[in-house]
Amino acid sequence: MCQPFFQLTYRNLLAGPNDQKWFHSVPLPNGDRIIGAHRGDPNVQVKLWHTLAADVSQKRVLDIGANDGYYSVAALLAGAADVTAINTADCPAFPANISFIAKRWNVSPQIVVADFLTYPFDATYDVILFLGVLYHLENVFAAMRRLRKIFSPNGMLYIETQMSQIDSPLPLFEAASDKIPTIAEQNKEALAYVGVSNFLFPNEACMRNLAHSYDFTCERLEGIYTRDYSSRGVFKLKPGPSATEGGRPVLAWRS
Repeated sequence: MCQPFFQLTYRNLLAGPNDQKWFHSVPLPNGDRIIGAHRGDPNVQVKLWHTLAADVSQKRVLDIGANDGYYSVAALLAGAADVTAINTADCPAFPANISFIAKRWNVSPQIVVADFLTYPFDATYDVILFLGVLYHLENVFAAMRRLRKIFSPNGMLYIETQMSQIDSPLPLFEAASDKIPTIAEQNKEALAYVGVSNFLFPNEACMRNLAHSYDFTCERLEGIYTRDYSSRGVFKLKPGPSATEGGRPVLAWRS
């Protein structure tokens, strides 16, 4: 593993070294760090990576909503066999920023400008990173079905999301709204774009129920990231019991 990329310390903070806006805060080989959207915490991406503690060594990795590419580059530096970074064209700095940082770290992710819901993947993946994506989706259930179809039999799916703050044992989604004071604004004016507006925020029971619906087990992860960002949730999903148990029909992703 290339340790400097994963350290919480840095030398200088740089703003847009390639004349692009950055969302991720990304380390550079000389110890400097590109400052992203979280200006009060340049370690936010590093903290999430440590909380994931994902075993990507020799794995085929898919980074959905890759944005500036911190997690794609991290996976390659941590020993992934190959990494596909996919993001829609509605992210204005993609793929410029990920290409910039990949070149600096001498790694080569496969970069795809497309919507993962419709892109014709030609393989399944051992590790799927779905970080900060769930609540930007208009159809969470179609997304889960799609993820199940491109998931390898022994794979791992990592989901990071803003959580609903409604404390209930019932599985609930809290809607984003520009009209009612819920957990976050919807940003309605951006509805025509993919992955920009906010839609639904799950509580923990909802995440577990969602995983169960699509034959995943669900483990909530805790670490430095969730300690510092308590309104966020990080989950590791793995293949669960077969959908054919008890005489039920085979689900679409099983065929």
